[in-house]
Amino acid sequence: MTHSHEQNLRNARELTRLAAQWLRVISFAAFPGAPVFSASVCHYHAMLDPATSDADRLSACRAMHECVLRRADVEDLEGQSKRLRDRPVDPYGAHWHTTSDGAALWMIAHLLSCAIRGFEAQA
Repeated sequence: MTHSHEQNLRNARELTRLAAQWLRVISFAAFPGAPVFSASVCHYHAMLDPATSDADRLSACRAMHECVLRRADVEDLEGQSKRLRDRPVDPYGAHWHTTSDGAALWMIAHLLSCAIRGFEAQA
């Protein structure tokens, strides 16, 4: 295995760990009534356990990415609705049009997407 190959895998693993930490910080649940992202969720272990295989880590990232994007869309709708009601000053049109959780979810989705690409490139 080349140095760059091993470094790319380390980067993908680190991105996975960061995404999992963020999911835990925001008490992510895939849908109302679902378990919060924690030790009670199988993907939690696949993303955080150092002994997990990269194939299982990739599978967990793909599954969580889909869930995160669905929830981010919901948060975007809520944020856009609030924005229409409150009409905040945004002269450059650069402010997030989502909720705080939505902004965090989009960043988590980005981390997961980069991790997925990293794992897939090494397969």
